[in-house]
Amino acid sequence: MDSEIASFWLTPKGIGPRLSDGQGAERTMWATAINLMGWVDVEIGVKVADVHVDPEVVGDEVLGLLPGALESRAAGRRITINLVRADTRPVSVCFTDVKPAIRYLQDSVRSRRGPKGPPTIDEILRGTGLSGESDGHAQPPAPIAAPPETGTARSISSIEMAMISAETLAARLRAAEWLDADGRYRRRLGDELPNDAPDMVLFALHSLGWAAIERSWLHAGTSLDSIAPTRIVVDPHSVEPATVERLTDLCVIWSESLEPVSLAWWDGATWQNEYGRAEQVADRIHHLVTARQYAQFPTTIQSIAIEPDRLPNDVAPHHRELIDRAVRTWWAFGGNGDEGSGLIEALEREGAQSARAKLVELDQDNQFRIAAYEAGDLRLWDEITPAQMGGKRLVDMPDRRLARRVELDVQTAVRRGAPLVHRCRGVLMTQGGPTPFDWVRLSLPLYRRTHPTPRSVFTICMV
Repeated sequence: MDSEIASFWLTPKGIGPRLSDGQGAERTMWATAINLMGWVDVEIGVKVADVHVDPEVVGDEVLGLLPGALESRAAGRRITINLVRADTRPVSVCFTDVKPAIRYLQDSVRSRRGPKGPPTIDEILRGTGLSGESDGHAQPPAPIAAPPETGTARSISSIEMAMISAETLAARLRAAEWLDADGRYRRRLGDELPNDAPDMVLFALHSLGWAAIERSWLHAGTSLDSIAPTRIVVDPHSVEPATVERLTDLCVIWSESLEPVSLAWWDGATWQNEYGRAEQVADRIHHLVTARQYAQFPTTIQSIAIEPDRLPNDVAPHHRELIDRAVRTWWAFGGNGDEGSGLIEALEREGAQSARAKLVELDQDNQFRIAAYEAGDLRLWDEITPAQMGGKRLVDMPDRRLARRVELDVQTAVRRGAPLVHRCRGVLMTQGGPTPFDWVRLSLPLYRRTHPTPRSVFTICMV
């Protein structure tokens, strides 16, 4: 069996396709599966099978399935157990046989869990390694893990995990003060936005271009001129010029205190942390903003790929029925997207028009463009916008975070070459302002006689 095909994800339902290798844009999906959902990633090589598992999150049911899965898929190979935690570098141990590898993994899981057993989802979201000495009062901001040196195994930093779960980052910034897109002071996020829920925190940083300022609670609400902050949190890809200008003015004032200031900034893949004098921090922000055109616009919308026949129970029945009908239709036509094949028309008859449906195609520059768009029954934007989207690139959609998420998910479906569902959650910018949504998107890659791999994808989005 080809090693790439033999690689798999192990879930409570058994062996499933390996939808992400954790590289590049797919890292968030991979980390969500390993560090949040407790799945096991098994990469089958020619001589070695690499098992990636979070010993504090993986469930007993998945562990019980692992020996049989390795026996059937990794026979004759050495087994490397990689313990991947959210806040430390991976620990890797290689074995010549499956049985000692499984014993080592089981012992590691027991020793790290202790007598409490597997963590609950709430414990995972707020961090399973929290100290028991906390008295519930506000704690100093936790240091942001620096990335390892190039060429070494890369773990998932605590703040990158926060981007996946959202809850951790929101807890850190719940008491933060803010500068909005016009450089105006906001005591709390909820003073301007609908609430200070986790998704709104990410939305303020990555879409609205706000900057978070962390200070001691003793000074919260006082003038920002009064005392230097402990940390400034910005996304240089999105922070607005007025915000940068106001931060620069404040750094001039803060420099008089001679106290170092921490700068946390998003590099497109993880959070970086630097220290310096206030005027150095101001220069650094200007440099990062100037260089941001070389990085891709980030997305923090949560998305997890799911097999169409393995939908979770909480998917709405009418959405489940639409997915079933669309997938059956796709298979009946063999995924043939040639003009005149009738597949698109058949999908529309099965109810695609009632949802948010679009046809995206790769252009000559390998950019996804919207060939056709149907807004469906739920209108997120004004009446004119959907009609204007035909022919435009995905990244030119009104909400760039949403556009980037769709682009990444569509790329995953193209690589798979078969129907794929993505379960998504996040804040979208609508004509009524920022609004949180949960939705499901079905991606159907379309084959054409002129090309061996899909160049078009028909998507159906159900909110």
